[in-house]
Amino acid sequence: MEYFQLSKPLAHTPGQSARRATRRKSNGQATAALLIQMATEILTASPTLRKRANITLVDLAAAEKVRKDLAKSQSDSLK
Repeated sequence: MEYFQLSKPLAHTPGQSARRATRRKSNGQATAALLIQMATEILTASPTLRKRANITLVDLAAAEKVRKDLAKSQSDSLK
């Protein structure tokens, strides 16, 4: 039987502090547009998922239109 030596965990020294990355400001419209895009791409590629979720290609086309409107209104608000 072989024995393996596990590495020792790193010791935490008092001088070290866990630094958290600063959280960036969220953008609801951009996030919503990205999620709609991801879902549309996944559901477009998977007829089985569409059938299970009872979503048609017409529904996906409407979601894509909403995504474009969100992206447009977001870009307009940045100007």
